[in-house]
Amino acid sequence: MASSQLRDEWLSLREAADMLGIHPATVRLWADRNEIPSRRTSGGHRRFRRADVEARLRQEEETKPNAAAQMLVQNILGRIRFAFTDGTLSTFPWYQHFNETALDAYRSLGRRVLELLLRAITDGTHKEELRHEAMRLGTEYGSITFNAHVPVADAVRAFLYFRTLIDESVLQMAEVRSSSSRDHHQDIPWLESLYQIQTITNEILPALIEAAQKSDAK
Repeated sequence: MASSQLRDEWLSLREAADMLGIHPATVRLWADRNEIPSRRTSGGHRRFRRADVEARLRQEEETKPNAAAQMLVQNILGRIRFAFTDGTLSTFPWYQHFNETALDAYRSLGRRVLELLLRAITDGTHKEELRHEAMRLGTEYGSITFNAHVPVADAVRAFLYFRTLIDESVLQMAEVRSSSSRDHHQDIPWLESLYQIQTITNEILPALIEAAQKSDAK
């Protein structure tokens, strides 16, 4: 069969799902949302053009998170979990001022910060967009700090402590990947990424302080 004929071949729902490596229900949902073109046979069965399935497969591959970046996030999360479980945090005076409500809110924001950092080093989001989002996160940090009656100085100390964990994770990844990666061109430029991460976190901290002080002045 010629290449053009093959690309125009129509696949069943199951064949399309197998090709994409996902459950048929997901393919059906994509078709319902018009995220992948399809047609129905006279009997009501869905059919998908092979070329459209291949295009969707390429799209999924392009948007798949970078493995090295995911490893970085897991490294950071591991360090944070260890800090909570080994008793290190309880040795810091600033940690004593955080109640459970504040900790839960900070954890939720922390996950969003990691998502932002992941975008910064993998998907090419415009720097100005990242900066504004970092400032919004900082403002939320400040509001939580005020509402939880956490001293601003202690919120800053906590932020700097966890930023240090992130910096250490990046530097460790830079060292490990540079010595073991066979495909350097496919890896993340780690030292450049450290600069990107610090640029973003440097936007969060002033916004945190400003928001907490504004709330305090009301």
